[in-house]
Amino acid sequence: MKTGITTSTTRCGMSLMEILVTISIVAILSVVAIPTYMSYFSSSHATIASARTETVNTAVHRFNECNYELNLAAGSDSAATVELSVIRTLQYRNPLNPKVGSPYVHARWNPVASSSTLDYRLQWKGTLFALLAPGTSGTGLKIDLKGGDMGTPYTFPANYTMVGN
Repeated sequence: MKTGITTSTTRCGMSLMEILVTISIVAILSVVAIPTYMSYFSSSHATIASARTETVNTAVHRFNECNYELNLAAGSDSAATVELSVIRTLQYRNPLNPKVGSPYVHARWNPVASSSTLDYRLQWKGTLFALLAPGTSGTGLKIDLKGGDMGTPYTFPANYTMVGN
């Protein structure tokens, strides 16, 4: 009489040939997919950089409406001094005479100068910022696509004077 317990002597699994075929298929799919994903990343980086440029230029327009026309000669130094001075002016809120909407740019944004052709950069062109894409020469404020340029708010000295005034 049988007790109802059965044991199986067959083993389940994949043969070496099946494993090699599976790995080959995954490799072929990866070769096709990786370039597609890389193009998604590069286009999203361009979109982020373009949006940052529009945001800063909108801040310049708002500043111009409430204060005076920012009209400074474009800088040519490797430290992007003019660009950073314009950003600090947009970040400043005068405690004795605050203007509506100020600060026009977030006070925690602390960009750094870059002349690397691998970076997206903001370059002051006299009245507005222009976007320098990777592969383009020139110095400007680096657009950190990962948000590493956000930190402690900039502290203005008591005798701070805005540029272009």
